[in-house]
Amino acid sequence: MAENEQPEAAPSPGGMKTLIGMVMAAAFMGAVIVVECAVAYLWFPSAEEVVALAEKKLEERRPSSQDPVDLLSPEGEAVPMTEQDLGNYSVTAFQPTSNTTLRIDFHLFGSIIDEDADEFQKLFTRSEHRFREQVIVTVRNSEITDLTDPGLGLIKRKILEKTNRLLGKALLQSVVFSEFSFVEQ
Repeated sequence: MAENEQPEAAPSPGGMKTLIGMVMAAAFMGAVIVVECAVAYLWFPSAEEVVALAEKKLEERRPSSQDPVDLLSPEGEAVPMTEQDLGNYSVTAFQPTSNTTLRIDFHLFGSIIDEDADEFQKLFTRSEHRFREQVIVTVRNSEITDLTDPGLGLIKRKILEKTNRLLGKALLQSVVFSEFSFVEQ
């Protein structure tokens, strides 16, 4: 036998135990994952069930024919509406992710049913500054994709919801942006 050659060592019994332990741990983890997948498959509803549930909830939430919002639909009768000036806004918002500043200028109007105009004016005058703050916060929290949306739909819905919550009644029917400009610097 040469001086540099060493006899082959037989596998140690300790090494075999760790290999068996690792195989058992992997098998256990695989079994847990398979059981979790089976439970999730049986527990979560199918796509057809989700669609049926959504349609059922939509039917439940449909407004009655006495609701003024329902009357605004094309097939309903026209409700006399008036527009209320909600103010001029000039909002500056810093975007830390892109290190840019957004300058957003617009004039805001709201549509109110004629018979609610006096009540709206009274409640709006009482909470005008809180309304202004809600609009500014909503615009500043908006994503660039919301601001570049041609209809500004998400921002309008947020302002409408927050305004009606602030007033305590659903007096404001819609919000209209006029003279909207959005500049990224």
